[in-house]
Order: sequence, then C-alpha cells, then structure tokens
Amino acid sequence: MQSKLSFKRVMFGCDPEFFFSKDGRVIGADEVLPEEGIVYKSEDLLGLGDSKVIIDGVQAELNPRPDSCRAVLGLEIANCFRQLSDHISKDKSICVDFKQTIKLDKDGMDTLSDKSKKFGCSPSRNAHNDGKMGSISVDPAVYQYRSAGGHIHLGASSDESEKYIKEVLLQPERLVKVMDVIVGNTCVLIDRDIGNIERRKVYGQAGEFRTPPHGVEYRTLSNFWLRSYQLMSLVMGLSRVSVLIVADNKDDELMKLVDMRKIAQAINTNDRRLALDNFKAIEKWFVEIMPENDEMFDIDKNNIHLFRHFVKKGLDYWFKEPPLEHWVALHDGHGVGFGEFLDTKVKEDFNSSSK
Repeated sequence: MQSKLSFKRVMFGCDPEFFFSKDGRVIGADEVLPEEGIVYKSEDLLGLGDSKVIIDGVQAELNPRPDSCRAVLGLEIANCFRQLSDHISKDKSICVDFKQTIKLDKDGMDTLSDKSKKFGCSPSRNAHNDGKMGSISVDPAVYQYRSAGGHIHLGASSDESEKYIKEVLLQPERLVKVMDVIVGNTCVLIDRDIGNIERRKVYGQAGEFRTPPHGVEYRTLSNFWLRSYQLMSLVMGLSRVSVLIVADNKDDELMKLVDMRKIAQAINTNDRRLALDNFKAIEKWFVEIMPENDEMFDIDKNNIHLFRHFVKKGLDYWFKEPPLEHWVALHDGHGVGFGEFLDTKVKEDFNSSSK
C-alpha cells in the first residue's frame, strides 16, 4: 500500500494574461492601462509587494501577491479585477476579454502601437531538452496571433521547516516533468480550446519553465483557469501536489507509469483522448497517495468519480458566469475551492444524472 503525501507549505504565485476589446475589436492593453499599471495596495507583512495589473504586449497581465493559501491568492486576484473593473467603468465600450488565443487582421495589427506588437514573453527553458533555452521563431511585428498564458509560480516560505520545498525548487527539470504529468496533462482534459495548438507554436509547450529568484515558473498552461476561482484552486492544488511528489521522492514511481513522450504529445497537440489515456495510467496510483478528506487535497479515492464526471461535462457546462463578474463578486475563497465544488455541485449533478 502506498504511503500518503505529507503536506508542506508551498508559495503560490501566477501571472495570467487576458485581452481588452473595444466595440468588439481587440485593442492593445496600453490603450486601457496606465504605463505603471493598476496597483491594489493592502497591508504587506511579508514584504511581497502589491498586487497589480500591468501591460504585457497586446495582453494585460495580473501579478497578484503570492501566498501559501489558495484562498488568499484568489482574493488578491479578485481585488485586482475589482480595481480593473472600476478603472474601465467610465468607458462602457471597453470589455475584458478572456479568450485564450486571438487572431488580429491587418487593420487590427496596424492599429497596435510598436510596443504592443512586441511579445511580452522572452524564451523559456525546457525540461525535455536538458533545460536548454528555447527560441521564439516568429516575428511579432507580422505574426497575427496572440495568446494568453496562465503561468504558475512556485516558491518556498521563509520558514526553515520548508527546506524540503526549497530543495525541490533547486531541481526545476525534475519538478517540471512531474508537473507535465500532474498539471499539464490533466489540464488538457479540462482546457479543450483548440487555440492551445497555435499558442504552443510560440510558447507554452510541455516542459517549459523559467527559474526566477523565488523558485520555478511553469509556463505550459493557458489562462483557462481564470474562468473561475474553483479552476484556479484546482490548478494551484495540482501544482502543490507535484511539488510534494518530488519532496517525498515519489516521482520515480510516477515516471514508471507514464511515457513522457506521450505526455508531451498530448499537451503540445491538445489531444484530449491521449491525455485521458495518460491520466488513466496514473489514476490508481494518484488516488492512493492522496490523503483522504483533507481540505488541502482536492481529489482522492472518495471523489475521483466526481472528477471524471466534471471532466466529461466540460467547462461550459459548469461555468456560465462571465469571469469578470465572478471575480468581482468573490470576497472569500475559503470553503468554495475545487474540492468543495466537487463535493457539492458536481456531486449533486452526478447523483441527478445517475437516477
């Protein structure tokens, strides 16, 4: 019988992107935001800085203050969106656009400033290529597609008891491969937008990461998880599980269950069927190592059937509320995360459909 994962605190951060549109046409973020961005200030006891919304090429980018609690991180995201909502309220023709990938026509490209035409993202390293730096192969001045990433940042608290997390973060290639299996492949089951295929021609492929001073940035996901707090909760929870798998030296067991070439293929081609095969290969092992009825872990052997039901129905079935409205209305994520979502709304729907 497998031993359960041991809980350790992990610092969560992120820099998800989104677009603005005006009268139905995508416009550069510099047409909406001030050069310094929009800052949400609150008491900063740990010296981690303020949460803000900034310009990142055509896109806008959220930089919420990191935290080891998903609910607190979610509140920082919500506060950013409340500030942004107030900022754009003066012009009813401007909308926040959560599309993952957009294509600009020639007129749209011509209206962008030179600054907006530039990619906000520089090249990444890749865990499947010995950690070597990649390169961006398209000219942003003529390339008509723009995509919104949903990058995950992981760090360790200053608490000496979290030294094991710090050791994991010093092995980014090892961690990122686990994240491809646990986070990237699983999110293919959920994020079915075909724009992911185009996005990953430029960046966001399996294994992409950076090593900022605070730890590791996983750069594979799109911004799909901005649709709701519950999705953000899931993605951050799976990221923490990935760190704990490495911290507990369980990654060798995991790697014996999967073919990493198939994991990368599923992610890079957004192949849901292949991703499902990959997920089934680890499912039994995954639920065996999950502590049961623990609010820090969303999925275990008691609700894995609910997770399958959630995946089967698709995002549009579960999340109908406009994302900006959802975040503006969120004032506390405690008790409404992904685990609770499975055990309430998904469970109710599962029981109803089983009758």
